[in-house]
Amino acid sequence: MDKISTIASLIISTVSLAAVAAALRFQSRQMKIAQDESMRAQHRELIAMSINDISLSQCWGGSASQESSERERQLMFANLIFSWYYSSFITEDANEAQLELNLRTFFSGDVGRQYWDQGRSGWAGLLEAAESKKKARFLAIADRAYESAAINA
Repeated sequence: MDKISTIASLIISTVSLAAVAAALRFQSRQMKIAQDESMRAQHRELIAMSINDISLSQCWGGSASQESSERERQLMFANLIFSWYYSSFITEDANEAQLELNLRTFFSGDVGRQYWDQGRSGWAGLLEAAESKKKARFLAIADRAYESAAINA
């Protein structure tokens, strides 16, 4: 009887420990999502400030844009849209098929294609540095959608 009681206790302890570990993993993932959303919100605010005051766009670095103020605003807004697609994919709000459909539509317009022509290398560098298969997959889907839209343009 003692042996059965000990084994049952061990099984209950093991199951309880596994449940705690699963809960901690879930909580950790939720915290990461909340941190990512906070960073995205800050990014959106900075872009919005730059859109509202085009002189602030030069604070992002790089050489001064040769684009008109209107086109520069459009490209910054395109960055917000593209970043939203990225976030939707990374947080699993959108699957690969949805992402590709959204990006094909995005790249079907001149602004979307120009945005990717100018911004692809920056995104590629960021996503390579992240060393994430999912983020690398995002880049591959974006490239495929761009090529498809460019052919049909």
